[in-house]
Amino acid sequence: MADIVSISHAIVAQMAAIAYPNGKGKPSVTGRPTKIFRGWITQADYTGADCALRNGVDFITVMDLQGGWRRIDEPLGRPWRQDGTPVPATVSVTTDGTTATITLQDGATPAGIVGLRLRSDGAAIPDRSVAAYAVQPTDTVASIAAALADQIDGATSSGAIVSVPGATTLEGAVGAYAPAVRTARRQQQLFQVTVWSATPSARDALGTAIDSGMAFIDWLTDANGSTFQIESRGNWNNDAAQNSGIFMRPFRFIATYDTDMRENMAQMLFHSGVMSLPGDTTHTAGDGAISAS
Repeated sequence: MADIVSISHAIVAQMAAIAYPNGKGKPSVTGRPTKIFRGWITQADYTGADCALRNGVDFITVMDLQGGWRRIDEPLGRPWRQDGTPVPATVSVTTDGTTATITLQDGATPAGIVGLRLRSDGAAIPDRSVAAYAVQPTDTVASIAAALADQIDGATSSGAIVSVPGATTLEGAVGAYAPAVRTARRQQQLFQVTVWSATPSARDALGTAIDSGMAFIDWLTDANGSTFQIESRGNWNNDAAQNSGIFMRPFRFIATYDTDMRENMAQMLFHSGVMSLPGDTTHTAGDGAISAS
């Protein structure tokens, strides 16, 4: 989920890519040492013994501006949408009478949704009751079987096998799931990227490199995988502190980004029935889909 912190880091990374096009182990685009970080320069950055303005080091700072936030329209209803490739099930289940056996693909990370639907005379267990479990990467066949048995009155598990004495027959099903996302809020935030140097020529060289480097950049992606739009809002030279040996070039950029909610969407397991989940009452479904997430 994007926020001003993750976006600031993404802008810092973009500034680093512009200032050091061949990587930080190579000379900068201006040939001068350049430090890039979030926030504002300090006294140590100006007068320190190492990596300071007075020692020929240039700076690029990135910070979000107070009062530069506004909310904008987001999709009506905040609908869920699939966001990525579905994760296939690596678990399977086979049934024989009133027992079910769980298996996992060799060498695969446990994944998927596994379920059991119970047919019964309705005395001990409601007919068409469903137990469903979302498999975790750390699961084993024994832990999956135990998780299913825990949802069913009178059921037991032994290793990979689930036994349900109160049922007449069992039906098993597995399903995949896909990552899903929906927009909770959409907003814009104004950021300032500032070039600092001890000479106007060095300030101009680095500022021109940033201006050119951002000219065709419309989208960036933060470390969380959230893509946001970035637009220039101008830049200017500021020589107000030249008597202190500081020459600045502030840039303004506005970022448009979403605050997202993410979940996993499960495939349908059974067409209709009664679902019983741990710590919950039994729910009866009509003709709708029964799934687990």
